[in-house]
This record gives sequence, C-alpha cells and structure tokens, in this order.
Amino acid sequence: MIPRINRIQEKRARGETPLGVIVQTGSPDNVEMAGANGLDFVILDCEHGSLAFDRVTEMLRAADGCGITPLVRVPDQTPHHVLRALDAGAMGVVVPNVRSAAQAREITSAAKYRDASGFGSRGACPSTRANGHLARDWEAFARWSNAHTQVWLLIESAEGVEQIDAILDVPGIAAIVPGPFDLAQSMGHGADMRHPEVVAALRRMVGAAARRGIDSVAVLLATSSDALREEAAFWREMGVSIFWVGAAPCRDCAARCRQTTTPRPPKPRSSTRGSPPN
Repeated sequence: MIPRINRIQEKRARGETPLGVIVQTGSPDNVEMAGANGLDFVILDCEHGSLAFDRVTEMLRAADGCGITPLVRVPDQTPHHVLRALDAGAMGVVVPNVRSAAQAREITSAAKYRDASGFGSRGACPSTRANGHLARDWEAFARWSNAHTQVWLLIESAEGVEQIDAILDVPGIAAIVPGPFDLAQSMGHGADMRHPEVVAALRRMVGAAARRGIDSVAVLLATSSDALREEAAFWREMGVSIFWVGAAPCRDCAARCRQTTTPRPPKPRSSTRGSPPN
C-alpha cells in the first residue's frame, strides 16, 4: 500500500491553512475530484450522509490513490465507530456533539493504541486494512498511527461550550470543530448562527483551543462566492486555522475555497502627489 501522509499535519507544521470538503454521498469519484482539485483533506460523512460502510472503504481507497487525506465523521461517540473508521484506513475521525471531558477522553483513548504512558485503548488487530493486511511491522505501524491519525471533536451544544476547558484538557485532541448551526438550536436561537450569544460562544471555544495549541476548524456553509468570502473572513478573524467547505466538491471548489479563505492584500496607495488616499 502507498504510505499515507497526513497533509493536514504537514500544512499546519508550516503555518499554512489546510482546505477540505465534506462528502455525504457514496461515490469514490467525489473523493478523487477533491484530490484532483488540490484540496488537502476530505471528510466522509457517516453522521448526516448516506454512506454505507463498505462504500466508506472504497472511498478511502480513492483517497489513497489521489493523495488526499481522508477523515470520517462517525455517527456518534461510540468507540466502535472510531475503531472501524481508523482500521479501514481513515487518517482521522470527526466525532459529533461532544459535551463533556468524559466523552472526549473515551473518544481519544479509542483512537490511540496503548502507549508507554498507559494512555490509549484502541483495539489492536494486525490484519486491518490500515496496517496493510499484515504486511507492515506492527510496532512501527502502531507508533505511526498514534502520531499521524487525528481526533477532531465537534462542539455544538450549550453544554459542550460550558465544558470546553475541561474537554480541551483531555490528551489526544488535534482540533475542535465549533458547530454554529446546532449550537444556535441548542441555545434557543433557531437558525441564527450570528446571534450575539452564539458568536460569543464560538469565540470562547476558538480562544480556549488556541491557548492550548489546538487547532479550530471552520465549516463554511455559504453557497455563493461573495457569501463564502464573508463567512471565511468571519472565522478567520476569530482565529481558526483549518477550513472545510460544507458541500460536495465541484470543478471550481478548490479555487473558490482558496480565494475565500485567503485574506485580500491591502490596496496599494497611489504614489502620485496630491491624489486622494484610497
């Protein structure tokens, strides 16, 4: 099997902004399109999408073939879902609706093999697809997997916001994903993702993650380029470091994503004497 590279980790190590897309239907072509368009990662949605797990495995193969980093949004916090996704070859899991440190600890433990410190409870099987069906050295694979697979936690409830500091103190979290739509619902503001109380909660989460050196991921839901640019600016000002587009990939997805998540350079001032400032 082709050695896997976590392009999210690579870009963050260079101080760059990884860009990705979520896919909710079961076609490996969607994964290949995302990779061909230069995106860094793809999220296979087993929570809200229509993906059966055998299709997830085929989509992970497509990701390996085109060099894009695949993560799986699992249906819930059940450790077995985490195990299956990683054993199939996902480079990480996105876990929905995490509300407490106890949940976070169970999730991160399920994603990591037991290490020298005693942390980690991931079930060990040397014949999984992730380990090349017995073709790799087990000890080397386990170390590689612990270092390079990621756990992203979706925080999308008022309870999760209140517990954010305790959640983020759990070891093994690579990133949080603030979920403004569910959060607005949870806080009693319907679909108003820009309600001041919702925005304050989002800032609280992103700030708490930044203080611990943990990335925050913005989910971009706008459907037009102008609205996407405005939404990206909202998140960028807040301090997020990773962006995913909440729609299936299309031909210009990567270009639109780069254009809208990269700050525009300042307009140059005219050097002509007497001309008004721009």
